[in-house]
Amino acid sequence: MGSSYHYKRTLENEKLLANRKNLLAFGIVLALCVISLGAYVRLSDAGLGCPDWPGCYGKLIGVPGSHAEVNEAQAAFPHAPVETAKAWKEMIHRYLAGFLGLVIAALAASAIWPRRQAEVAPQIFLVGLVVVQAALGMLTVTWLLKPVIVTMHLLGGIVILATLIGMRANASQARVSIATSAMKKAAWFVSALILIQIALGGWTSANYAAMACTDYPLCQGQWMPADIDWSHAFVFNRELGQTSDGQMLSLQTLTAIHWTHRCFALLVLAACVTFAIRLKQHDDTRTLGRLLLIAVVGQVLLGISNVWLQWPLGLAVLHNTGAAALFGVAVFTAVQLQRAKTSKATA
Repeated sequence: MGSSYHYKRTLENEKLLANRKNLLAFGIVLALCVISLGAYVRLSDAGLGCPDWPGCYGKLIGVPGSHAEVNEAQAAFPHAPVETAKAWKEMIHRYLAGFLGLVIAALAASAIWPRRQAEVAPQIFLVGLVVVQAALGMLTVTWLLKPVIVTMHLLGGIVILATLIGMRANASQARVSIATSAMKKAAWFVSALILIQIALGGWTSANYAAMACTDYPLCQGQWMPADIDWSHAFVFNRELGQTSDGQMLSLQTLTAIHWTHRCFALLVLAACVTFAIRLKQHDDTRTLGRLLLIAVVGQVLLGISNVWLQWPLGLAVLHNTGAAALFGVAVFTAVQLQRAKTSKATA
């Protein structure tokens, strides 16, 4: 009797764990879709498609469509002309983000009930992050695309994705049996560099500085433009397109933002390639090394192609998606190495 009960309990636990892994994998795909759709909304200039939050012109479901609804919305929000296409882009993004929040809530619930199936701390962190992300989404609209809020909102989505990937890496079969302490530290260092680069990319996009340099590898025909203005480039407490004292941002300031993002990309490329080569030297990390190498080279090529082709919308969105994927690969690698036994050997 006891043996039968134990066997049944084991099968139930395995089923719960399998369902949780599937939900986690779905959450990862959904988070990547939310990030990509968010980039599409931002880059297609639809970030203020709805002037209020969480609804759109006062509507929680749908957007103003009929002539009467448009007139009513226009009367309620005279400063924000109704553009139905942009409004739908924004609302679909919100709906998808809300669905992701529900998936994360379900993951948190599945970790605790009916029996504890996973560590609770990451679940609580994720739920808290979703709340913060929702607040940032509201501020993005109510503060009229303030660059620091837009950038933080992007980073919030990236960190949610990375946390889900880290949880999946921790729950999946260990790929690495042994790793040196230096390799573990290097993995987290590379991940941090990538996150900083994503922040610089978000800052570039949020300030509409992508077109400040329309050539590559030169910028405005020079390796480093002589008239770059750093004084306002990384001042965070300011409005979109303005300096902290309310003046218009100059092209020289936008160039400084773009040029910094471009130069830091070279550092990230060098770090990722060096680390990937190191990973490829061992059988159990060779696949991880290849993935990292493919991700970083692909992302650099996307960045260069965007400049050469003058930032077509689809390619620009793909560049954002590639950044998220690169960071995800780095975090997955770091977690897998962290789980491995630590060896003092270098080989």
